[in-house]
Amino acid sequence: MLENPKSHKLTGSSDEVQEEDTTQWAVLSSDPLMIDGITDTSAKYATAMANGSLNIVFNGVWSRQTDYFTAPNGMISVYGCGTAEGVQKFKISLWKKVDGGAEYVDNTTFYFVTDGQNYHCDIGNLDPNASYRLTISYDSSKYYLYGLLKVEGIG
Repeated sequence: MLENPKSHKLTGSSDEVQEEDTTQWAVLSSDPLMIDGITDTSAKYATAMANGSLNIVFNGVWSRQTDYFTAPNGMISVYGCGTAEGVQKFKISLWKKVDGGAEYVDNTTFYFVTDGQNYHCDIGNLDPNASYRLTISYDSSKYYLYGLLKVEGIG
């Protein structure tokens, strides 16, 4: 009888490759999150440019995207907080404007814990001449997301 070359004795070995977790998490921030220029903080979704920052409020959403903006210094800083009932995180990601639409910018997805505390992340290596938009999303179709974001370093 021929033995299968892929079989293993009871050693616990496997041909399965473990994937590395590359999830990027926003870090806890002690900086106060001040949202300027939005008069109705209970709005379902509202944005305002104030003091060189894009301020965003969202209440009862699954996902939203901002208008396009530039990053003149090649980097943006995102401060945010959120609360939710289901999944305990939401994510942001950056999309670059291209002919005919937008394309995802690699390694720009960051997760924010939805515990009501302030978190922060920096996204660098951006083209100062390109236009970008931020997508906010929440991986749930049963519960909604509530929160605030401030994007600094935009033009």
